[in-house]
Amino acid sequence: MTSERPDYKQHPLWTAAMALAHEAYAVAEELRERDPEGARLLRKAAVSVPAHLAGALSADASFARETDASEARAALAEVAARAEVLPTRGGLSRTLLQHTRDLERSVRQTLGDPRSFVF
Repeated sequence: MTSERPDYKQHPLWTAAMALAHEAYAVAEELRERDPEGARLLRKAAVSVPAHLAGALSADASFARETDASEARAALAEVAARAEVLPTRGGLSRTLLQHTRDLERSVRQTLGDPRSFVF
């Protein structure tokens, strides 16, 4: 029985997405008592980023890769939108916002942006 680690778990995008999810959970924890629904939605969006990137990075078909990459970008946009309006102590939400934008740029560079295709 081999317990090899999937290739996507060694990819820098997935690693960054996992770090982002941990950051988002820290922000959500700070907000939990003040805004439980906002905290829940932030966690939900953040945890979907590495899941969709795992799908995109391990997809064999380009349609599946593009679909998962698009879903990851959508989840990143939601995390960014929430981080932009969340008041946190010590600038946690600002740091999360910057890391989200950085990861979104990396996803577009690595997995492409369907808006850039010419039809």
